[in-house]
Amino acid sequence: MKTLKLHPLMTISLLQMQIQRLLHCNVAVYIHHSLASKFDTLREAGLIEEAMVEYPIDETLSLREFEEELEEKFNFSLELCNKDSKPFTNKSLRLFQITPCQETDAGKQLDISLELLARQVRSSNQQNRAV
Repeated sequence: MKTLKLHPLMTISLLQMQIQRLLHCNVAVYIHHSLASKFDTLREAGLIEEAMVEYPIDETLSLREFEEELEEKFNFSLELCNKDSKPFTNKSLRLFQITPCQETDAGKQLDISLELLARQVRSSNQQNRAV
């Protein structure tokens, strides 16, 4: 079973990496109908949870159902995209039907520890101050 791990301090780029690893596609995340920056956090995107959430992925869902379910449950909008970052046109395609375009390390684990999240938030804050 594939599990999506979400934390309010997780950046959009970490979510994108997770989606790529789990579903073999890209994802665009929106904040108030505008494309989110890869340095924005899920809290800024609308996630109201205060701790890590593990969300099991039902791969029998269509792309549209998956997007709507996440939006309803976690209060942020996303759109699954192909490897060229263009939105899928066939939203009735099932998640299990998305085929990987490149080889990936199946055994490689994604590090989304709280320490990594905290480092990313500090780095993002420093970058924002520099601008």
